[in-house]
Amino acid sequence: MNDDTKVPARELNTRQKITVIAVDVLVLAELCVAMYLANANPDVFTPTFMKCFFSMLVPTMIAGYVSVRLLREKQPQVESTQS
Repeated sequence: MNDDTKVPARELNTRQKITVIAVDVLVLAELCVAMYLANANPDVFTPTFMKCFFSMLVPTMIAGYVSVRLLREKQPQVESTQS
């Protein structure tokens, strides 16, 4: 089951690691805000929490994914010479 032909996974560079940490902090802040807003009206806690949290979470995750992809180091393209 060991497939040595697989391309090794890329390791995150420093800028990408900082971006991931920033996204993690944002998600925690969004969780706190959603809990605070939902706690204002306990009768509709769950729908309010879901609406607030996921409406903030989805754009944050998309922005984080795009940011990590954009901050990826460019791989030099090796041109093959054919004789």
